[in-house]
Amino acid sequence: MEVGNDESNKGMNHEIRFAPPVATLFDAPREEVSAVAAGQVGVVGMPTDWTHSSRIGTRFGPRALRLASTQIADVLRSKGVAGLVDPATGQAYALRTDLLADCGDAIVSGAAVEDTTENIASMTRTITANQGVPLALGGDHYNSFPACLGYSRGLADRDADARFGYIQFDGHLDFSDKLGAWGTHNHATNARRVSELPNVLVANMVWIGVTGWVDGGDLELIDKMGGKVFSSGDVHRLGATQVAQQALTHALRGCDQLYLSIDVDAMDAGYLPGTGSIVHSGITPRQYCQMLDVLADAPVTGLDLVEVAPLLDPSGRSERICAHLLYRVLHRFMFEKINTIGL
Repeated sequence: MEVGNDESNKGMNHEIRFAPPVATLFDAPREEVSAVAAGQVGVVGMPTDWTHSSRIGTRFGPRALRLASTQIADVLRSKGVAGLVDPATGQAYALRTDLLADCGDAIVSGAAVEDTTENIASMTRTITANQGVPLALGGDHYNSFPACLGYSRGLADRDADARFGYIQFDGHLDFSDKLGAWGTHNHATNARRVSELPNVLVANMVWIGVTGWVDGGDLELIDKMGGKVFSSGDVHRLGATQVAQQALTHALRGCDQLYLSIDVDAMDAGYLPGTGSIVHSGITPRQYCQMLDVLADAPVTGLDLVEVAPLLDPSGRSERICAHLLYRVLHRFMFEKINTIGL
């Protein structure tokens, strides 16, 4: 690119800037939400943390996750020329490139949470109504509510009687009705708002990884309404696979579709400091992966991953770990079995 040499340019310092290429999740093709086909995953970014009350920075999460995921995609392509093999099982896989599409970011407004909510919900609704699978990237955990709101509306568009189960990985319940100056719509109320949607029951809602103190009234209400809470201590005591299996059974009682909300702050902060609300004695990366491996084969038809705050972890490992969590749960959309070999 060349700067003109007319008189108006003399004596001026001109800095030529080029916009970097925009990464997509796992190098998926970019598509409009209306173009996401049945069975495809449509990625929606939610770059906002206006409703968080403490550690700010999760608005940079969607971009960081996309960039970290491209590193995984590069490795998979370079190593998988002749197929990829899971050394734990001997199963061989081929990469798929037809089931992921990145629809970009929703338009967000710091001045109007209602507008941001509807913008996110509109995107996930369109994907769901077309029988696609919305994957929303946050952003603070409030944004899981508009993502699930659109999913709920999209299911109703397809079938007025459809119901879904809900599993939330989280170091917190996020079941408050209100939070101080933030009112009813913030990162501590998203699960309560989800519970009010017309096609989900608290009896089909499960929390995994809750750590530390919680509001006794919220916990009592969840228990009274038939919900299920697994603390991080339960995961350590029972084992990750057993907890995931029990959670899946509970969430799918009477329904055959599942929404999955992955708040990465359920992970112990010693492993993952780059998040909005850190917890200690949380679940480990290995336990997180073991549980997502179970859920990867479940009928997940909508999901989100939130609370990645890359600027709070200069090492960069937080977004890389979280990109790996997405890789584990998206297994059936990224790979197909080709043969089994002995190891």
